[in-house]
Amino acid sequence: MKNNILMNVITPHPPIIIPEVGGNELKKAESTVTALKKLSGEIVEVNPDTVVVVTPHSVFNPFFFTVYSGETLKGDFAKFTAPEAYIEFKNDTEFIESLGKQIKPGLGRFNLLPAGVPLDHGSAVPLYYLDKAGYKNRVVVINYTALGKKEHNLFGEKIAGTAEELGRKIVFIASGDLSHKLTPAAPAGYNENACKFDDLICKSIESGDYGAIREISSEFREIAGECAYNSLMVALGVNRGEPLNNRVLSYEAPFGVGYIVAKL
Repeated sequence: MKNNILMNVITPHPPIIIPEVGGNELKKAESTVTALKKLSGEIVEVNPDTVVVVTPHSVFNPFFFTVYSGETLKGDFAKFTAPEAYIEFKNDTEFIESLGKQIKPGLGRFNLLPAGVPLDHGSAVPLYYLDKAGYKNRVVVINYTALGKKEHNLFGEKIAGTAEELGRKIVFIASGDLSHKLTPAAPAGYNENACKFDDLICKSIESGDYGAIREISSEFREIAGECAYNSLMVALGVNRGEPLNNRVLSYEAPFGVGYIVAKL
């Protein structure tokens, strides 16, 4: 792997970990908040030209990757009663144009979101922490698809290839929450086997055994009720399947949903 990929990480995206949204509830996710602050500071320190985020919660097109195409990316947490929690970044439209050419032969066109569409919370949560850490460079935000593992891996490879082609130093963020079924009070209900999904993800990242993640079945994903797997598949494509600097910084599930902050 060439050195254009400075860091490759996975982060959760619950709006409740935004201070203006969560208030006192933030204490219940203290490990996640601390890890995100630390990770964001490290990202700012390595100073990427562009941060590329893949999210589950923007406009979803099952067949084509969806990308925000405007010159400026803006978002807030008005839907979660905190319009004052606001972020704004410059979009790397040159990166998007080049990536669009790279994916055309195997993955088709991008689904382009017009200028002015606000960022979804899947991207806005990690970007909020980056903003607070002082990140000022460009961002690209893309929503994954309903395509398979192979296609999401290939898309990640194309992201890495675009970084190399343009000479961009990038950080990749796979945004996603793990199981949503860890406790009886969890938002997606409870499944006693859901915790096994989170255990496998955490142990595989720690060991660098990404083959175990690739082998996860659609049935196992259904048991977990997760929204991180396709983001992870893109991330593994960015890494070309090899650990870059693998380490789990935190894992917890204070609200019945698994939150992982990790380097891949």
